[in-house]
Formats: sequence, structure tokens, C-alpha cells
Amino acid sequence: MPTEPDKRALAEFISTVVGSPATELVPLPGSVANLDYLVRAADHRRFIVKIGPRSEMVAEAWACRRLARIGVPVPEVVSLEQDHGDAGVAVLILSFLPGVPSDAPVIFGEAGRAIRHVHAQQLPGWGPLIVEADGHRARGRFDSWREYVLDELSGLPELVTAGVIDARLAVAARDCVAVEEVLGYRGQGVLLHNDLKPAHLFALEDGGQMRLAGIIDWGDAGVGDPLVDLARLSMSGPEALQAFSAGYGIELTPTLHRTLARYRILHNVGALAYEHRAGGDWFDLYRERVRRDTELLVDLAAPS
Repeated sequence: MPTEPDKRALAEFISTVVGSPATELVPLPGSVANLDYLVRAADHRRFIVKIGPRSEMVAEAWACRRLARIGVPVPEVVSLEQDHGDAGVAVLILSFLPGVPSDAPVIFGEAGRAIRHVHAQQLPGWGPLIVEADGHRARGRFDSWREYVLDELSGLPELVTAGVIDARLAVAARDCVAVEEVLGYRGQGVLLHNDLKPAHLFALEDGGQMRLAGIIDWGDAGVGDPLVDLARLSMSGPEALQAFSAGYGIELTPTLHRTLARYRILHNVGALAYEHRAGGDWFDLYRERVRRDTELLVDLAAPS
């Protein structure tokens, strides 16, 4: 996690960028690698300030700018300072999106329609989003989807050594993901959010009806199989997946459910590795998800 900033210096920096004194900085829950703040300015505007790894802040800024141009509801990028304080740390200032996180079916449906537009953005490369020096072009870090998936799985031995995951579960996770159904993906690489969940779907009441106000937190943006986003969203439950899929326009078949389970394992293995590298200790949920989906796939493969 970045070093806790000097609040006065940070407020002065924000005031200069937004053109109005920052009167209040309220810490927000963030990831193990980020520091996030809600900032209120003297002119009554509000902003979200994120301090974190440069690669994630740059990716989020690029994705938000790209998607705003095609009408996807995302925060406006106010400023991006790529070198701030600690080495490799950047500061991203975003407009504040009004609304509240929502798990209403109508919001999942609207999010499905919005993410379908996101997935229309085809990009080169695979895996985490890397923005080129000119700030205009981006690509995935890896040359193939197979290479990316295997790289994510390569961290399993370290997690076993560290006691984050037991060896039997690590083997089961790899066996469930390192299969042709995943490694052999032959579709186009598309822009992915990579962390779709109710906390990142903001809703507003409009004329007595709830509507999607915005999709936030694009720091994990990447390039890959669009089913990765459906897999992450499916962790919110079957009702959420059903509503999202209806909005997205995809049929939930037994084959699709099996692929989503494999991608859920991949996501949670990656989350365990990220948490471990960042010095965190929030492992239980990710580990339980891996266990649940490996058992599900074993059950699905068993003869009836």
C-alpha cells in the first residue's frame, strides 16, 4: 500500500488541480494496494482521489476516457499524475458519481447492456492493460491468452509455500483452469472491467425508477475473453447473473456455467496472489470460492 500522504500537502495538490480549495478529505474503503478519498471542494463539487500503483491508475484513466467517448457511464477523469511521492505510485482524480451501489435486478440488466458495449472494444494483447507512453494506445501485457492464464496460475506454488492455500487445492485449481476450454479461447480480445460486482454499479432514482448511474473502479482493466466479466459478476449470485445475462444478451447454458466456474477459479487465484504480494491477509473468501468451484467442477464431471 502507498505511504499515507501528508493530508495538507495532498489537499493543496488537489486544490491546485481542481481550481477550488479542498475543504474535506474523507478516507474510503479501497483495495490492499490503494488509498482512496472522497474530496469536497469549496465550490461544492466532489471528487474521488485514488493513490495507488501507477499501472492501475493509468489503466483506469485510459479505460474511463475510452468508454466515456462511446457513452458508457463512467467517472470523468479530472487529472492523472503518474509520479507522486513513492516510486511507482500515481494519483488519479475522478469526478464523483452520484448514486449508491446497487444489487437490484434492473441495475444488473442495465449493466449487462453497458458491458456489452465495453466488450465491443477490441484491443491487441492479452491480460492486464498496459498503456503506451503516448497515453493514447493500450494493449494487454501478454502475447496470447494461454500465456496470460498460465502466468496467473504460476503463482500457486508460492501461495502454497506461504500457507495461503494448501497443495491439494492448488493442484485442483490448476487442473480446473489449465484446460483447452480456457487456454484454447479463439475469440477476439476485448476490454474487460475484471471486477464487476454490486459495489461497482452505482444507481440513481429517476422519476420513481432506478437507473444505472455509473460503473466505477476500472483499475483492474484488461484484455481477454468476455466471459471473464460474466464470471466475476456471477459471484454476486444466480439472480444477479440471470439479470445481467438478459441485459447482455447471452444464453446461460450448462457449458457456459462450466466455463464461468473455471474463470471464477482463475479470478480468485489471482486475487489471492495479489493480496499476498501486497502484504494483505484477506484470504478466506477467495480461498473458499476456489474450493467451492473446484468441487462444483468435479461434481459436474462425475458420471450421473
